[in-house]
Amino acid sequence: MLGWAIAAFLGSMGVLLLLIPGFPIRIAAQATAGIIGLVGGLSYAFLIRAIGGMVAWKHTMILTVTWALSFVFGITPLFHTSGSVPMMLLLTFFSFAVFGALGGMVTARLMRSVHHGVIARDFTPSIGIWSFSFGFAAVASNVVGEGLKMFLPEWIAWFIAFEAMALIIGSAGGYSVVQVFRSGRHGNDAPAGITHRSSSGEKNGLYFIVLMTLCLPYYLNDFSDIYVKDWRLWLAIDYVSVKLLPFLVVFLLIHTKKMEPSAFGLNHQPAITFLAACFIGTLSGIFIEQSGYLFLNNLHVYPPLGKMPEIASPFWQWLDLTGGLLMVGICEELVFRGYLRTFIARYTKRTSIIVAASALAFGLIHWSAGLEKVMVTSAVGAVFMLLYVRTHSLPAIMLAHFAVNFIDSAKLIPRFIFFP
Repeated sequence: MLGWAIAAFLGSMGVLLLLIPGFPIRIAAQATAGIIGLVGGLSYAFLIRAIGGMVAWKHTMILTVTWALSFVFGITPLFHTSGSVPMMLLLTFFSFAVFGALGGMVTARLMRSVHHGVIARDFTPSIGIWSFSFGFAAVASNVVGEGLKMFLPEWIAWFIAFEAMALIIGSAGGYSVVQVFRSGRHGNDAPAGITHRSSSGEKNGLYFIVLMTLCLPYYLNDFSDIYVKDWRLWLAIDYVSVKLLPFLVVFLLIHTKKMEPSAFGLNHQPAITFLAACFIGTLSGIFIEQSGYLFLNNLHVYPPLGKMPEIASPFWQWLDLTGGLLMVGICEELVFRGYLRTFIARYTKRTSIIVAASALAFGLIHWSAGLEKVMVTSAVGAVFMLLYVRTHSLPAIMLAHFAVNFIDSAKLIPRFIFFP
C-alpha cells in the first residue's frame, strides 16, 4: 500500500504538464498513468523479494514495465470514446479491469518463476482480485476526483483521488500476492476422472460414441439457421437437438455410472475461485465478443449463410433470452469444455493442444454465421478452456458463458462503447 501511495504521489506530478500551454491532455494523462504503474510495479518487486523471491533486475524491469503499460493501455481507450457518465464509468472499469488482469497474470507467473513456494499454485483468485480492484480503483478515483472538484481546488481533488486509487490497488494487490501462497490446489494436476490413456486404451469405443453423440447435433443444428424460417419450428429443433439431447446424454452417463461427474467438469470449487473464474471469464468473453467483430469487420472470407428467425412472441423471446441462453451456457460447457477435455486428455497432456483443439471445435459449431463468428467464438472458447484447465470446475464458466451471451443478445453494451 505504501509503494502504491508513493506511486500515486509521484504520478500526480504529471498533472503539472497541463500548465504547459497547448500540452495535450491525453499525453499528460498517459504520462501520469505510466509513472503510477512504473512505481507501483516496483513495489511488487520489493514485496516479492521481501518474502524470499530471488528477484533479479530483469524481473524488476518486467514488473515495472508491465504495470506501467497496464495503466497506459487502461486509460487510452477513454480518450477515444464519449458518452453518458454511466457509459464512461463502465468503459473505465472494463478497460482497467482487462489490463489489470494482464498485469496480475504476469506478476503471478513471475512469482512462480522466482519463488519455489508457488511453483504449481492456482492463480485464478489472485488474478481476479487484481483485475477487479484495478477496474474498481479507476472508477472510484474518477468519482472521487469529480466530486471533490466541487469543494476543493482541482489539483488537490485529483491528488486525493489518485491516493484513494492507490490504496485500493495497493491493498488488493498485496492481498493477491498473499493469496498466491495460500491457494492450495495444484494448477497442473488433472481433476479426478480425467485419465491419460493411449488410443488403444479400454473403453475408447464408448468415449468416441459419446463424442459423436454430443458434438454432431451442434454441427447439424446450423442447417436450421439456413433453411428454417418459422421461429416456432426453429425453437423446437434448437431446444431438442442442442439443449435437451446433450443434457440427457450427460445425465444418463453419470446416472448409470459409466462416467464420473468430473469427466464433464462438475467438480467442487472454492467460493473465491468460483467468483474469480466467473469474473475473468465474463470480462474476457465480453471484451472478445464486443470488440472482435469490429477488428474483423472487413474480413469477408464468406458471409453469414443464415440466421435465427425473429421470435414474434414477447414471452418466448424473453424465455429464450434467459432460460434458453442459460441452457446454452450449461450444455456447451459440458460438451466443449468438460467432455472434450476428458476425451483429448486420453491422448495428450499438452495444454496447448487441448485448448487449441477445443477452441476450434467450439468455433466451428457456429459455421453458418460466417468466418468472423467462428473466429470470435473460437477465441472465447480458448479463454474458457484455459480457465477450466486452471480451475478444474465448470459451473463458474457456465455462468460466465451465459452472461456473455445475454449481454450480447440483449445488447446491454453497445459495441461502439469499446471502439468508436
